[in-house]
Amino acid sequence: MLKAMIKRALKKDDETVLITKTLSRLEQKETASKSRGNLVEDEALDWLKPRALLKPDDQEDVPEADLEEEVGRVLTTINPQWVADEVAYHYGQGRFLRKARPTFGKAYPLYVYQGTAIRKDSEEAKAQIAAGYGMVGFDDAGPKRAKVKKSKAEEEEEEEPEPDTQPAEEAKPEEDAADEERPKEQVDEQEVVQPEVADEETEAVADEGGEEAATEEKEEGEAQVEEKIEIKPRVKKLANQFNFCERAALTYTFPRRSVDTQTIPPPRANYGATGLQCIIFDYYQEDYAKKQREKEEEKPKRLRKKAAKHAKSAQQIHDEQLAQRIREAWTILERLVNQNIYDDIAQDYRYWDDPSDEFREGMGSLLPLWKFQFEPMRNHAVCEVQWNPHYQDLFAVAYGSLDFTQQQKEGCLCLYSIKNPAFPEYSVITDSPIICLDVYKETPYLVCVGRYDGNVCVYNAQLTLESSYQYKSDSVRDKHSNIVWEIRWGARLIDGEASFFSISGDGRVVQWAVMPGELQATTIITLHSSVAPIPGPDGTLLTVNSCGSCICFHPEKPDIFMVGTEDGMIHTCSLKYNRNYVRSVQGHHMPVYRIHYNYFNNSIYASCSGDWRVKIWEDGRDEPLFMFELGSPVGDVKWAPYSSTVFAACTADGKVYVYDLNVNKYRPICVQAIVSKKTKKLTRIDFNRQLPIVVCGDTKGTCHVVKLSPNLRVMCKPPKKAQGIDQRSLQIMKLDKLLSLVRDPPFQTGVVDEKFDDD
Repeated sequence: MLKAMIKRALKKDDETVLITKTLSRLEQKETASKSRGNLVEDEALDWLKPRALLKPDDQEDVPEADLEEEVGRVLTTINPQWVADEVAYHYGQGRFLRKARPTFGKAYPLYVYQGTAIRKDSEEAKAQIAAGYGMVGFDDAGPKRAKVKKSKAEEEEEEEPEPDTQPAEEAKPEEDAADEERPKEQVDEQEVVQPEVADEETEAVADEGGEEAATEEKEEGEAQVEEKIEIKPRVKKLANQFNFCERAALTYTFPRRSVDTQTIPPPRANYGATGLQCIIFDYYQEDYAKKQREKEEEKPKRLRKKAAKHAKSAQQIHDEQLAQRIREAWTILERLVNQNIYDDIAQDYRYWDDPSDEFREGMGSLLPLWKFQFEPMRNHAVCEVQWNPHYQDLFAVAYGSLDFTQQQKEGCLCLYSIKNPAFPEYSVITDSPIICLDVYKETPYLVCVGRYDGNVCVYNAQLTLESSYQYKSDSVRDKHSNIVWEIRWGARLIDGEASFFSISGDGRVVQWAVMPGELQATTIITLHSSVAPIPGPDGTLLTVNSCGSCICFHPEKPDIFMVGTEDGMIHTCSLKYNRNYVRSVQGHHMPVYRIHYNYFNNSIYASCSGDWRVKIWEDGRDEPLFMFELGSPVGDVKWAPYSSTVFAACTADGKVYVYDLNVNKYRPICVQAIVSKKTKKLTRIDFNRQLPIVVCGDTKGTCHVVKLSPNLRVMCKPPKKAQGIDQRSLQIMKLDKLLSLVRDPPFQTGVVDEKFDDD
């Protein structure tokens, strides 16, 4: 119907002009009339139906003004969570102390924005201007309507209005209404097409004699304004390479809250008791026994049955405890009897000094005192002897065999006291000969031993069952496969466990960690020989390991140790650098038996070998400072603990040599035969730390205790101008003076001191 009304209102001439435009507008209006509000009954367009807002019944009605109110939150540089003065509890002073403020303050970057602005005179800006970027804003680009004032001549030409244009003007509001209802996408498309349609209309009106221009005339007397379409070139927008949107962000500062919780207090009771040492000990014993029972229950049934077979009854345990108490009583009685028997020897030890020392300056002698021998070990050799570091009258002896053609099947660990020369205070017979031992300085009742079969054991002299060891390396996978030649206690591990080191003929230095109930082995270093690899049966080259014979740790640096080998090499090694040697010296031509550091100068050490020689070395030198030939294989060498220049050595011909470098640098000040060289050989020697006596062991299981004459234990006298200097400082000065005469300039600092000063 609307189409028919438009056709009647228009003339035939202008019907053809506007028919296309009017019909297209009507079609668009019909399409746009299908809004979301009119699609309720259309099932095909369910996805376009409006969404209904579901409002709960108990929702509070908020006024529109409160909803439109804008609440601003601003980021500031003030941090409300920052504490101006921080304090920390000082456990040493027992109070809170204020922490020092940092010099740079409490500045934190809250927001960082990287802008895109560039300078106009830069190369990048010039390139963008040349490409057309930035000439016209993106919002101003495209077709726009602009109102332009016309001149008077143009207004006079358009004064004569034509009445036939009224229907077209009436149709204009309808077109505008259709434009408003049109979707946004269609409006944008039409704005692009509108310039072309306007040009066609202008040409049609010009052909008809300007009739179309008169329809757009307004009332006379007012300024004639016409909408003129101006098209500006659309600018290329820079691509967003990072796919982000710039938005403002506001954070919330949460207020502090204090939350308290109150619980029901636990019930209280008053208890009082006296905590004596014996009560605490009993509780510890009960707890230890409980843990042992729990550990036994965790074992498999097979092992528990095996342990149950060997378990002792309560009567047997009682009998053993009673026998132990009787044995202790008999020990005291035996000691009283022996003191009466050996009273003359005790008197000589206490009061007698060789009077001939007054007439022979620079010479001394050894006074034989006691002989210690364990009857079952009469045919065994004393493989190691060592004084206890805490008890001056007690020393430990390891019985084994150094004759490998007639090796013994058993060994023994004994603890002797000079108060009872007849029988050892503690004795344990082992199923393999014991080659070496070491007494733990922190707990002197723990003794670690190395055996002929490659096992190591730890014995506790406080245990009542003396026939059993406390730790053994039978079940350890990485145990030694050859004789353990020397064993030494080391520093505690990080976790507090005790540890010791052993060196064996298989060429390995192994660290043993004493864990609860077991030993754990770790190979520290494998000694490599200088011999070229040997081809094996299948053609592969086999590396030859060097056989270790002795080990000695640095007195002040527990990470540094020295090892001697059977090919005469002396290697300086480190626990931190275990892939290679720190330093190597060709010390001897035969196996190195012992290495010992000086008590007063840690860079001086002595070594002895089967090549009949004793050499004094200084760290950092390839050549020895002193070299002494004793005419027989030297089994052991030890520095004296009371003098920095005195050391003693024992040889296979049964003699003990005592040297004092401050008295004579070339010859010993004492040479004395302790045993007959036809039947016995001296194997080990050791100085007592507090008493002027020395103990020596031979190949027939006898330990000889001898006393040093006054010329062998001369102490330094302080100078008149420095009477307050202690004895240790005087001994250090004496040794430094001696070394200054022997050293060949120039002297380089020791390798150990250079590499490990910072450790």
